[in-house]
Amino acid sequence: MKELYLMFFLILSPLISQDTTIDLNNIPVLFIGDSHTSNHSWGWQVILKNKTKLKLHNTSIIGKQLPWMVNVAKKTITPYFKYCFIYGGVNDLYGKRDPYLVFKDVQKIVNICKKNNVECVVITGVSPNCIEPLKDSRLFLKNYTKYQQLLIDSTTNAKVINITTVNKNDCFDWVCHMKYSGHKKISELIIKKMNFKSY
Repeated sequence: MKELYLMFFLILSPLISQDTTIDLNNIPVLFIGDSHTSNHSWGWQVILKNKTKLKLHNTSIIGKQLPWMVNVAKKTITPYFKYCFIYGGVNDLYGKRDPYLVFKDVQKIVNICKKNNVECVVITGVSPNCIEPLKDSRLFLKNYTKYQQLLIDSTTNAKVINITTVNKNDCFDWVCHMKYSGHKKISELIIKKMNFKSY
């Protein structure tokens, strides 16, 4: 009888589903960004924290550009953190910075993460279809599209998450500062793409 039970166990054990999600409960996670990550009440990073129980450390400040974020990364990123999320670039591009230089700054932060054994996640930002610039719209949208493509095609040693789920209905304004619906969509997409455990 024991032999029969063992045989059934060996046959069925590969079929037993295992939890392969990544548990962030009480895990330190760093966020570096601008206004898109500065909603401290119900921003996407807060929703992500509430759903995964991660330990949130948010350095994001409204209006900041990538050179500032690189300096924050140099001062802040240590092996203490498990993950670092980067979401920026719009302010640089609206200030007419070369999209390639903006991308290179993102890669600098990624490289600092790698040196400290921190897993880096780069957020591309919303689709260009969600943005309606107030001035110089053609140049801005051209540079914004180029920047996003550089992030997707050329970023190394990081997970790049392309935000495809947010639409204009989720936006408050021309640069798509998001309503709760947009923040919720981003957090849900991150959980899905990163295979994070949701509580």
